[in-house]
Amino acid sequence: MTDTPVPAAFLDIHVLQTIPLSGLNLDGDGCPKSVVLGGATRGRISAYSKKRPVRLHIEESLPDQASVRTRRLVHEVRDLLIGEEGWSEELATFTALDVFTAATGGRMSLGSSADDIQAKDPLATAALIYTPTTTAHRMAATTARRKHDYEIAFKEAEAGTAKPRSGRTAKKDTEQEARGTVTDPADVRGLLAGANAAIALLGRTLMEIDGAERDACVQVASAFTTHEANIEIDFFVAVDDYAAKTQGVPAVGLIGDQRLVAGTFYMYSTIALRSFADAVNNDHAVARAVCRAYIDGFIHTLPKTGQTSSAAWTLPDLVHLAVRTDRPVNLSTAFDNPITGRQGNAAPSIARLSDYAKTIQRLTAGRGLLHSVHAYTGTTKLPGLGTRVDTFDQATESALDAAFRSTP
Repeated sequence: MTDTPVPAAFLDIHVLQTIPLSGLNLDGDGCPKSVVLGGATRGRISAYSKKRPVRLHIEESLPDQASVRTRRLVHEVRDLLIGEEGWSEELATFTALDVFTAATGGRMSLGSSADDIQAKDPLATAALIYTPTTTAHRMAATTARRKHDYEIAFKEAEAGTAKPRSGRTAKKDTEQEARGTVTDPADVRGLLAGANAAIALLGRTLMEIDGAERDACVQVASAFTTHEANIEIDFFVAVDDYAAKTQGVPAVGLIGDQRLVAGTFYMYSTIALRSFADAVNNDHAVARAVCRAYIDGFIHTLPKTGQTSSAAWTLPDLVHLAVRTDRPVNLSTAFDNPITGRQGNAAPSIARLSDYAKTIQRLTAGRGLLHSVHAYTGTTKLPGLGTRVDTFDQATESALDAAFRSTP
């Protein structure tokens, strides 16, 4: 941990990646998402679709940053009481609801469905809760030493004689009595507001819990193809194997189609370095580790939707990282005029991005650009994109060295 400020304000991540025919991000009608830009229809991958695999990559790379986004926190606490403490399902359910009510101050409703996506669940929270994976264990642990109190309260609730309970005797108007919980709110208040470094980076919306809001320190743009993209219809027939062996019986078991798109995508994200350093109490080692995992995830992950029938697991054609002291700079305007290459789209897209970055540096006289680096499928240095290195890892470390370098 250090009191030295981070010298850089933002770290911009620019990626060009060619993705074969696939349906990685579909709209409500099952078609690949698209956008009209520069008079041409482009394939699109939404920011939300990109962020989830990156989040999972961070958690896989840094197990101490493991978190969960769920409506089933009460279920998890109940299951821990049953599986680890040996409580009955009825008592565990009662207790899990009690501790959750105490932790939220009774301000988060239960029993809501996710817009009819799932069946109505009386224990599901109305909002998704994004919290460290340790939260459920900590909530369950607060109840273990007071099992007898929960048993009494559960029996009274079943008999219809339940009364507000309190572990304190000095006042009768405590929050605990007002909520009617066995669990003392002081024991669990703040658990749902807790956040690890990954949550501090990615942000969290949880308005029902005091102090739980976290402004995201990353921003992610929707990716789009640098050129016009056509939606292709893939017609398919599934064969019924038994029918195929029976004379006179049609072998067609299923007829269907799917919409797919292919192209070279421009992807962009930026990390607010100083905001993130502040969020982790200026622990630069933690901040750097989480930023490294985020950049690595942004480079190496793709949405999993539709991969079974497309296997579109490509790697980027180019990665360009820019460390800035002033503000983020999205270079998507380079592709306002769509690429029209007849010998592929990746190479002209790389050249266009390089030229546009060089133009931006000329227009701004290089203001705010602390460091830039790139790695790509070619072997010559690209003007406008800074130092060329051989690998994505080298580019990442080079950018992080500049971003977290201590000032004299």
